Amino acid sequence: MKKILFIIIFLFPVFAISQYREYPNPLSNSFWLSVGGGANYYRGDFSKSKFGFYGRGEFEYLFEAYSKSLFGLQIFSGYGTVLGQSSYNLMIGNPPRLSSEFLTYFLDGGVGLKFIINYNSFIPYISAGGYSTYWYKVLDQNRSNVYDIKRNVALGFYSEGGFKIRLTEGLTLNFAGILNYPNSDEIDGMVNSKKDLFYSIIGGFSIYFGDLMDTDKDGVPNRYDMCKNTPIGIKVDEFGCPVSKIKDSDLDGIEDRFDKCPDTPNGVVVDKNGCPLDSDNDGVPDYLDRCPGTPSGFAVDEKGCPLDSDNDGVLDSFDECPNTPQNIIVDDKGCPKDSDKDGVPDNVDKCQDTPLGVSVNSEGCPEQKENEPSEEQIFVLQGMTTFEAGKSVLTESAKIELKRLAEIMKKYPNSKWRIEGHTDSQGSSTSNKKLSQERADAVKKYLISLGIPANSLISEGMGEDYPIADNKTEVGRQKNRRVVITKIK
Repeated sequence: MKKILFIIIFLFPVFAISQYREYPNPLSNSFWLSVGGGANYYRGDFSKSKFGFYGRGEFEYLFEAYSKSLFGLQIFSGYGTVLGQSSYNLMIGNPPRLSSEFLTYFLDGGVGLKFIINYNSFIPYISAGGYSTYWYKVLDQNRSNVYDIKRNVALGFYSEGGFKIRLTEGLTLNFAGILNYPNSDEIDGMVNSKKDLFYSIIGGFSIYFGDLMDTDKDGVPNRYDMCKNTPIGIKVDEFGCPVSKIKDSDLDGIEDRFDKCPDTPNGVVVDKNGCPLDSDNDGVPDYLDRCPGTPSGFAVDEKGCPLDSDNDGVLDSFDECPNTPQNIIVDDKGCPKDSDKDGVPDNVDKCQDTPLGVSVNSEGCPEQKENEPSEEQIFVLQGMTTFEAGKSVLTESAKIELKRLAEIMKKYPNSKWRIEGHTDSQGSSTSNKKLSQERADAVKKYLISLGIPANSLISEGMGEDYPIADNKTEVGRQKNRRVVITKIK
C-alpha cells in the first residue's frame, strides 16, 4: 500500500508538470467551494464491515502554474459513521466487549496539498495531508452501551484520488476515493495491536471563481490570447489563434479566399470581410481611432477625430469661417469676433466701442463727411468714448475723430471754433464745472498739437447747466456728457 501511495503522490505529477506552456493554466489563482456525501468502509478489529455514511465540506485554492497541471491547498471538514461486526461475541478489549457489532460517530477536519491536471472538461486530481478525528460515541449492537475510549481525538493522515467533470463555467461534478488512517486503535471501541482505518467514497459538486477570463472560450486566457474573438469550436494554437489547414495568413479568423484585408495586423478585431472594424464608419479603423464615437457625416482627421482646419475651437461642420487666421478670437460660429457689431472684426477694428447703427470705415471707426461746414454746423464728441471715466484724458478713438476734424479746420484757416465741455448732474456743480473746463482745454490742446492756430480756438467749461437729455436716466446722462465743437466764424 505504501508503495502504491508513493507512486501516486510523487510520480504521477511528473508527466503533467513537464508539459510547460507560455501562458498560465486557466484555473490559476481560483477558489473552490465543494460539498459532497457518500459512504465509509471500516477495517479494524472487527472482521466484517458495514457501510456507514459520510458528508464533507471543502475549500480549495489553486496556485498559478504554466502547465496543464497545478498545485492547490485543500481544507476540509466532515461528519460520518463507521460500522463493524464479528461472527462471534467478543470478550476481548479494554473494556471487554459483550457485543459482536459496533457503531461509531465521528467529526474530522484536515488540510493537505492537492495536485490536479486541467483537461478542460475532465479534471483528475490526487491529494494528501494530515487531519484530526474526534470519536465521540461508540455504541454496541443494541445501541444501549456506550464504551469508553481512552482518547477522543486522533491525529493521522489521508490520501485521496478523484476527478471533477466540468458541467458549466464555474460548476463541476466530483467523485473521489479516500484512504483515512487516523493512527488510532479505538474507533471501534476495542484496543488491540492492530490500527484501525477506513475508506470513504464520496460524490458532490464544486463551484469555483477567480480563474482567468477566456471570452471566446478557446482555452487561452484573454491576457495571453492574440485572437480574442475566435469563433466557438475552432481549434486554436497556444496563442489562441485558429489552427487550420485552410490558409489564414493574418490569423484573423477569416480565410484568405474570403479576406478582403489579408494583411490585418495581429490581434485587431475584424468584420465579416476580414477588415479592421470601423464602428463609427468614419474611415478610420477602431484600433487607430482616438474618437471612436464620431457622429455620422463628420469629416475627420487621420486619428478619427472631427476636423477643425483653422484650429479655432469650432469644428468644420459648424464653422462658417473655416479659414480664420491663427490666434484670432472667434464667436460660436467660428468667425472673428465683432464686439460692437459694426461689421469690422475686433482684430482690425480700431474703434471697438462704436455705438450701434453708426456707419464706420474699413478700420471700424465712424465715417466723417468732409463737406464744407456752415456756421450752424456742430461737431459733437460723446463723453463715454472721448475721455477716460472721470478724467480729462483723451481716448484713442477721440484722437482719431479730432484728427479728421483738424483736416477740415485747416481748409479754412480764417475760421473760428468754439469748444464747449458739458457734464451730467452727477457730483457737485463745482467739480462738474472744473471737469468740463479741463476736457474742453484737453481738446483745444490736442487740436493745437495737430497744427490748428491757438487764436482760432476758444474753450469753455459749461458744467451741468445745459443738459440735452434727462439726467435721471443713464441714457440721458450719457448724452449730456459731451464735447461740442462749433464753427462760429
